[in-house]
Amino acid sequence: MSVFAAELIDLELVASDKVAAITSLAERAVAAGRGSDASQIVKDVIARDEMGTPQFDGVAIPHARSAGIDVASVLVARSADGVVFDPEEPGADVIFMILVPEGGGDEHIAILSGLARRLMDPEFTAALRTSESAEALVAVLSNGEGN
Repeated sequence: MSVFAAELIDLELVASDKVAAITSLAERAVAAGRGSDASQIVKDVIARDEMGTPQFDGVAIPHARSAGIDVASVLVARSADGVVFDPEEPGADVIFMILVPEGGGDEHIAILSGLARRLMDPEFTAALRTSESAEALVAVLSNGEGN
């Protein structure tokens, strides 16, 4: 099963802050059958976020291992208003939330490093912001990643 799927994408996220964004994505993961406990996912992502959330050019990448997730997953959201993860950075208009099961080792770090490499490509980041459907965005994300 791929870490990317259309049901894990929200192209019109409305969230007043990072907790609301993380909660919305955690609920989406559970609704998609990828996890069983949205509140545990939120707790784990927020705890990990206290160490800092990677952010590159308007793309925030909160991530965590969580007992609330059953299948490694990458949730993606776009926010017209931006969501602040780091008060020193502007709000992120694209959010990747990487979740792996608690016993998943460093799988989320491998996914994170792969995304970080791809974020250096202006065509990739443009496609993140302009893909018109969740399916089109999955195609962009899956291209060349083998996931």
